[in-house]
Amino acid sequence: MIFLIILIISFISILYIFKNNITKLSNDRKSIYKIQNTTFIFIVLFFFTLSSLIYNYIGNPFINIKELYSQRDRLKETEAQKNKNFAKNLQKFNELNIALKKEPNNIQILLKLAEVASKVNKIEAEIASLTKLNSINSSPKIKSLLAQAIVRKANGQVTTKAKKIIDEILIENPLEPGANFLNGLRQSQIGNEDEALKIWVKLYNSTIKNDTWKKNLEKNIKSAAKNIGLSQKEINIQLKNNKNINDDDATNILNLSEKEQKIRIYGMVEQLANRLNKEKDDFEGWIRLFNSYKYLQENDKALSALRTAIEIKPSIILKQTLLKELLPAQDKPKFTLETDKLIDDILIKEPNNVDALFFKGLKAFNNGENNTAKLYWNKLIATLPPNSKISLELINKLKTLEK
Repeated sequence: MIFLIILIISFISILYIFKNNITKLSNDRKSIYKIQNTTFIFIVLFFFTLSSLIYNYIGNPFINIKELYSQRDRLKETEAQKNKNFAKNLQKFNELNIALKKEPNNIQILLKLAEVASKVNKIEAEIASLTKLNSINSSPKIKSLLAQAIVRKANGQVTTKAKKIIDEILIENPLEPGANFLNGLRQSQIGNEDEALKIWVKLYNSTIKNDTWKKNLEKNIKSAAKNIGLSQKEINIQLKNNKNINDDDATNILNLSEKEQKIRIYGMVEQLANRLNKEKDDFEGWIRLFNSYKYLQENDKALSALRTAIEIKPSIILKQTLLKELLPAQDKPKFTLETDKLIDDILIKEPNNVDALFFKGLKAFNNGENNTAKLYWNKLIATLPPNSKISLELINKLKTLEK
């Protein structure tokens, strides 16, 4: 800034001197002397200005040169370390692929391969590993990683495939951070900025302060707020005061004994149940109540909450969840009119649904309807990854029908 002022003053001075002296041109020595003076002053001011500009561009000439070289070397070391890490991860990626060929269903190898693939920009391999891992040992966390990878591959767009996975996660664990972030992103991309803001603010206020991605979340919140016309002051108030009342309770519960934890949780769940009796259309509330009763092993109450949620939003994912709750993992579960209807409803909407095909074939298998069992189970095997655990089990069961 100082050098800009010097430049302006120098330029004005040159113009002033030049203007006053150029009109005095004559053949006498005095005039020539004045012109020479003007030229001299012009040259001095020119070089003074030039020196100022150079100083401003290069910096202090007395700066520690060793420090400059040190900074340069540190940058080179950082870049070299990045290249070294990339090469190391690439080698690890190749080693894991070889190991996976020997043990195609090894959960630890698949998980590590997905992690390393993300570091060497092998997005297809990452998605393939997570997809297979999800088919072997599904969990909200694995599904969240898979959804995030799919969105990254689509350059940040929440695709139909990613949306389906997100919906599944939010039913199994409504508080899963990755799924909530992507759910907000999906709402934003379809123009529902109000809902996106609501989801992101709730997520922001429920995450710990040192979350690595919290700054990115804050950027998204500010962008959504700007799009719907909220001021910076208004969004700051939301980020500060819109914390879920139960968040503090959840933190305090961790410091209690197991017995005290259950007492506190029972109280919180009863409060939620009482509120939902008055606000019967609160879909998310019923899902939370379902998961809460599941945690407390109140299975009948959990099923009742899930059925209410299905009445509000009769989605395939919810029906599939209810079906798996009613038909536990055993060889001869008890099929009822309700389970039969759920299976048929799911297959109408999704003819290749894994759970529905499995249970449809299992019921036929247990009833001695061999051809029907073969029909549904062969269709199911065709949709599963080769050599997956469930695929191998079904093949063995089908072999018993040939005897």
